Amino acid sequence: MCTPKTTARLVGALFILASATAIIGGSLLLPIEEPDFLSTNAEQTQLATGAVFEVILAASVIAIPALLFPVLRRDSEPLAIGYVAVRTLEAVLVLGATTSALVMTSLVGTGTTTTIGDLLLTTRDWAVRIGTLVVFGAGAGILNTALLRARQVPSWLAWWGLIGGALALLRGVIETYGVELSGLVATVLTAPIGIQEMVFAVWLIVKGLPSAVPPPVVARS
Repeated sequence: MCTPKTTARLVGALFILASATAIIGGSLLLPIEEPDFLSTNAEQTQLATGAVFEVILAASVIAIPALLFPVLRRDSEPLAIGYVAVRTLEAVLVLGATTSALVMTSLVGTGTTTTIGDLLLTTRDWAVRIGTLVVFGAGAGILNTALLRARQVPSWLAWWGLIGGALALLRGVIETYGVELSGLVATVLTAPIGIQEMVFAVWLIVKGLPSAVPPPVVARS
């Protein structure tokens, strides 16, 4: 069994890995968004590598709550279970998006109609939008609520995560209703949680997690 400090370091590393693979994988798979993608000579190696990065992302997303579950359960088992469930759903949606991209890749040069390509791309877009914004934001809210209640991290860091998660969820809901946000507004809504996760990851690696949290001191009159 891992010590709390080892667990914290692993979780911190996984948060960094998840962010890195999300950025790299998404960037490598950008060619599938081109209008004439199915009729072009796409770079198969690049697209396959992008898919691999997204699979690693999904694995990281599942591993994080699995490692944190024993820690979060000490204070609130419902929140711990909820965090595992929400992040598992996020991983499933990421894999769904990756599968859509792989299917599109396999159809390049086969004469497949653009209608099918558009359907697959729309499926990927919705999976990414729901998974990396709505579900991800909800997961951040659950995690930071649990951390705040258990006093596992500084309160400012947990509140930062709560607000950042709420903003990401808000962006996801707005876009789900078909409202197109400008690049600046979209960044403003998602940057806080992205930065918070990296600060949280470094904090976990450097500081770790306490093996037990003492009860609050009650002042006597």
